[in-house]
Parts: sequence; C-alpha cells; structure tokens
Amino acid sequence: MAYLIEDQSFPDSERSGSGAEAENEVIALVTQAQLGDIRAFEALYELYNNQISRYLSRMVGNDGVGCELTQETFVKVWTYLPGLRSPTHFLGWLYRIATNCAYTYLKKQARHKKELSLEIYLEQSDDLYIEGPEKRVEELELLRIALEKVSPTYRPCLILHLIEDLPQNKIAELLGMKETSVSKYVSRGLKDLRQIYRKYVDTYSKPGTGGKAQ
Repeated sequence: MAYLIEDQSFPDSERSGSGAEAENEVIALVTQAQLGDIRAFEALYELYNNQISRYLSRMVGNDGVGCELTQETFVKVWTYLPGLRSPTHFLGWLYRIATNCAYTYLKKQARHKKELSLEIYLEQSDDLYIEGPEKRVEELELLRIALEKVSPTYRPCLILHLIEDLPQNKIAELLGMKETSVSKYVSRGLKDLRQIYRKYVDTYSKPGTGGKAQ
C-alpha cells in the first residue's frame, strides 16, 4: 500500500506544550483507532481536522473543495490505519495522504476543467477594490489566487512555511523530504509567488480592469 511508505515521526512542535504527555496521548489514540475504536479515531479527527482542512484549502485554492478533500483524507486514514507500522509516525503519514489527495484532485482539474482566468476574476471582483479595510481583503484574495497558481511541486512546502509557519526541518519531516529539497522548493515557490502576485496587482491596478488605478 503506497500510504505505508510515507511514515514520518512527530515533529518537535508536537512535543512542545504538554510535552511527552501530549504525544503519548496521541499515540494512544492512534493505537486504539488501529484496533477499530471509532471514538479514538473521532478524537484524532477533532485534533487534526482544522489543520488538514486549512492545508488542503490552500493546496487547491478553494475552501469548499479543501473541506471535501479533508473528508476524503480521513476516510482513507480510517481505511488504511491498521497498516500503519508505528503510531509515532501518524502525523507525517496523515500529511502524505492529504497531499496525495490534493495532487489527485489537481491532476483531474488540469485534464477536465479550464482554470479561472484573471480577466474573469477581475470582472467578478469590481466591488472588492475599495480603499480601507476592504483593500486588505482584496490583497489577501489576490494572494490566495497567486498561491493557487504556484507549481504544485512547490506548493506543499510553501503552504507549510507561510501558512503554518513551520521551520524547514519540520516540513521535511512531515512531507518525507530532504531538508535541502525543502529549502530549494520554498525559495523557488516564494520567487514564483512574488512574481505571480506582482503581475496580478499590476494588472488589477490598471485603468479599465475594474480596479482603481494607483
């Protein structure tokens, strides 16, 4: 089973706070869930649902789809959990399943669905560009769209770095990558993100595009 290859240990951030006690509680829940304890699995779901949903929403650029993929992720987790070799590897394994779900969705989108163009977005967003707090909303929305356009190769590392504020060694643990690769992907992803975002802002600020000229 492909999912069993991607086991990773809990990062140090999971050991902080309540320390070893918190980690042991999670390990106990995983062990119980592996034996078919649905309440233990529900506890794991409550513990990690928001975290995985946020990650997947950024991966696919859509909150609704992110929520659907989160449900798909946890269905697969429940299905394959008995085969997990070590409960201490649960979190990295969970992230790998979530990432695989996102990649599968993105591949299907690339084959079957035309991407939303910037022009269509601008036509639909005329009322968002207003000086004041609303301008910040618009900037965040453009940033979200720009992040969606970053290569899927770089996107997982970039999301965990920017959104989850994880250090690169922890990202490497979660995604089963070398830290040098994470550093390269974050660097290239940030470069792409800045270029895409700048292009969107420049285009949006031009007269006649629905935004306000700067």
